[in-house]
Amino acid sequence: MKTIAHRGGMGKGMQNTPAGMRLAAQHQANFVELDVVRASHGGFHCAHHGWNSKSELRDCLAELREDMGLVAHLKGNYADADLLRAAKYLAPHLPLEKVIFASHRSSVLRRVRKLMPTARLARFGLLPALVALWKQQPWQCCMINQVVLTPWLVKALQQRGYEVFASCVWELRSRRSVKELGVDGAFVNLHAGKEGLE
Repeated sequence: MKTIAHRGGMGKGMQNTPAGMRLAAQHQANFVELDVVRASHGGFHCAHHGWNSKSELRDCLAELREDMGLVAHLKGNYADADLLRAAKYLAPHLPLEKVIFASHRSSVLRRVRKLMPTARLARFGLLPALVALWKQQPWQCCMINQVVLTPWLVKALQQRGYEVFASCVWELRSRRSVKELGVDGAFVNLHAGKEGLE
């Protein structure tokens, strides 16, 4: 099961920061998820909400371990020009095949698919995953809150060719029970000074 370090690390000064990236590297996470927000200067920064403190995306990416991938959680709406700029912004730091572009908005993912046909995409949410059982969608990964995941849903999505990632993990379920769901990966909340990943 792949591990995705949720916002790099949790706790004060860790979320969406270079320090959180270093924590994820220390714990040998397979991927780091960063909340990517368009900045007024034309670049990108990392912040969960607009009122949170912001780190420059390039500063976070500078801490990305060579063997780690990135889940670029595109926050908000993105026009075609924004998406092309984001891809260009990421390219010097890691190959795009190591990036999963994720969003809560199907329209953003459809734009990414149109502009970058080989990009790896992920959609958050239970409802889009249920729709994906009925009709093929442009994303390859379904990211679903672990509270509503069942082994049946995981298996059904995988049989349709999707990877399934459990989000919001370790708070309400043990690591073993999440693994037993059969998911391809899970978001983990890392804290400085706490035990590593299993």
